[in-house]
Amino acid sequence: MEPLSFDDLPLGGEWTTRRRTITETEIALFAGVAGDLSPLTIEVGRDGPRPAPPALVVAMAVGLGSVDMPVPSVAEWEWLSWKFPRQVHAGDTIYARWTLTQKRPPVGGAPSSIVVWRVDVHTADGALCAEGEIGAKVKRNLTAGRQGRVEQAPAAAEVTAPRRRRGRRSRANGAALPEPPAVAAPPASAAKPERAAGPSRRRRRRRSSGSASRAEEHEPRAAHVPETAAPPPEVAATPAKAGGRGIGGVLRRLRGT
Repeated sequence: MEPLSFDDLPLGGEWTTRRRTITETEIALFAGVAGDLSPLTIEVGRDGPRPAPPALVVAMAVGLGSVDMPVPSVAEWEWLSWKFPRQVHAGDTIYARWTLTQKRPPVGGAPSSIVVWRVDVHTADGALCAEGEIGAKVKRNLTAGRQGRVEQAPAAAEVTAPRRRRGRRSRANGAALPEPPAVAAPPASAAKPERAAGPSRRRRRRRSSGSASRAEEHEPRAAHVPETAAPPPEVAATPAKAGGRGIGGVLRRLRGT
């Protein structure tokens, strides 16, 4: 069974191990390996069989878990926190129940992150004899994350890449249509049209022949109406003799004055 990484461990998963009976031989061997020569461990109790050291119960619970639950890829063991509400003796049968209660988010690009299990140890009759919490740093699967980012990068590049403009092709034979001829720019002289010849549209003022001048405003003439010479003022026909005097008499009188 291959160890599971931090990303592969199922949060909330629960596993119940197989059962195991503790013998007096195992208690004696554990005392020798651990160097626990306390009378509480090596001497047989007066009230019954030899009691199992608490550390032995924890070690057996961890051993049962390593067989019947997914094995994590542990980088470091962080802590063990245990309580022993009931004493276990030689001849008792125990089993453990493991529950994955926490998966703490990794800090930055750390290669491992903390995982927490709750472990309950029961005897065959269902009584709780030990309960605890185990925290460990489990390695992350950084290779899979890098491969996922590498695969997403080309896909993003294809989406953002500009599309090349293809030439138009005829539907009949697939030949490219000729490009339309370039239109020459109009000459500079044709850029601004010449003004139509005609009288100016500005308002002009005329002065009267007397000492006081007054401005006479004239309406502008239309550009399409040709300008014609003003007709000479009509001269009223003067009779040859007005009141016995003709034109000559009027001129002589004016000269005399």
